[in-house]
Amino acid sequence: MSKPLDIAEMLHRGGVMTAAEVDRLTHEMTEAKLSQLSGGVLSRSLDQPLKVVPAIGEPPKVVRGYFTQQKYIWGKTPEEMEAILGIFGKLQRGAYVLQFNTPLQRHDYENRAYSYLPNGKEYKPDPNEKVYLPGKGAPQWTLTRDIEATCIARLKPSQTFNRPTAR
Repeated sequence: MSKPLDIAEMLHRGGVMTAAEVDRLTHEMTEAKLSQLSGGVLSRSLDQPLKVVPAIGEPPKVVRGYFTQQKYIWGKTPEEMEAILGIFGKLQRGAYVLQFNTPLQRHDYENRAYSYLPNGKEYKPDPNEKVYLPGKGAPQWTLTRDIEATCIARLKPSQTFNRPTAR
């Protein structure tokens, strides 16, 4: 195991981090988040990762794409989730909330910063874009492969996600 980052040394250099220190910090933060997400899946706590999709047809049993954590959408309606996640108009008919069937592994996802950064990048206004706009800032990740999931809530418009409504 390598020694911890020397914060005092970094501050002595004016707060500038070397590339190796940035890589190490990124790795440590990824491991910490992976532990939190995996623990959330196992305990089904507010830390568990969830995928929100439009309530069209039957809920998918396999998912891919962006996800967040339950604590950022708990107690919210589909309309409020749109504003939080930056997916305006996608949940106007309601939403399915899906939980992953197994804990995520490091290679299963990539960090995409926060939802106020569409696609994890600085927002550049585009008058033609009406759906994927800056959200209110929930953490977001994207799955790198298909993950089996189970629908834990079928929300109608204006219905609050505060307990599982589907199994």
